[in-house]
Amino acid sequence: MEIMDPFAYELLSQPLPPGFDPFSGSGGGYEAMDMEQLDNYFRAIGVLPPLPPANAHVQPAPPASSYDDDGAAALATYDSDDDDIGASLRDMETDTRQRPSPGCTAPLARAALVQWMHDFARHFGVGQDALHRAVSYADRFLSASAAVTGADIRNDYQLRLLGAAAVYAASKYEDSRDTAQRMMNARDIAVCCGFASSREVLDAERALLAALGYRLGGPTAHTFVEHFTRRHVGQEVRRRAHALADSSLFDHRCVKLLPSAVAAAAVLLARLCLEPAHSHDREQVRRWSKELEGLTGYKPMDVYDGLDCMYDMLPDDPGFDLSPLLFADPIPS
Repeated sequence: MEIMDPFAYELLSQPLPPGFDPFSGSGGGYEAMDMEQLDNYFRAIGVLPPLPPANAHVQPAPPASSYDDDGAAALATYDSDDDDIGASLRDMETDTRQRPSPGCTAPLARAALVQWMHDFARHFGVGQDALHRAVSYADRFLSASAAVTGADIRNDYQLRLLGAAAVYAASKYEDSRDTAQRMMNARDIAVCCGFASSREVLDAERALLAALGYRLGGPTAHTFVEHFTRRHVGQEVRRRAHALADSSLFDHRCVKLLPSAVAAAAVLLARLCLEPAHSHDREQVRRWSKELEGLTGYKPMDVYDGLDCMYDMLPDDPGFDLSPLLFADPIPS
């Protein structure tokens, strides 16, 4: 007989959350969950397995089948599995129910929240994949709260509680997919962060799940960096692209961008950072532009906003600018 996951039991030991009304203050006006919400809730907390992605109906730009880079190995033709995965990820990222609304929180307050979540995640050994997911959860929750009340959350305690709940939920989601060892529980979070009790942490998590409609599986920029760099991109490019995508979490301007666009910009900027001297070689820039489109379906100008944000956040002078890349003529077919 399979024993229920203790973290799922922890949530189920309390009454099921009703329809989301996070700022009513009294619990009034709640509606009972219907069967679809109940099913989503059980899947969100790991009692039931996640549903497979819906078949994509929005196809990304077809990737180039091959590419010659001065004798380097040509890009292989995407196989049907790659096409299906890529199309499903693109379809999921455009689901408006899983997209935050930009501008719902003051930029400095949001940056402080993300920094706190970053430090909190590191303390508990939570990976960057879960942190990206947690920041997305927090942005979506803040969007929902603004839609309900017309105002953002300004109390530091509430923001920290939200951040902790988001990281907690995201880490459990990633753990359920990767069967990793869980490193935290509600009691540890309450003690570490100075919250009133483990019950307060669990209540915050449950309110978060309800606000998100129990939709936790949307792709992040981290997801797309992994997807775009799984083939024919060196490990150093991949590592640098992940670092750049991580930096995008702190910039409120990136909230409005699709995760795939942020990831594509990170991959391109990573290559430029690693080979800045080649950024002045027009032919090389053209090849990189064509390769970007082959890998991601994006042209450089398509991801200008993400490039600009992450370029501004580089700690040192990178030794190149973006103009030669953005305005290079395409290589004739």
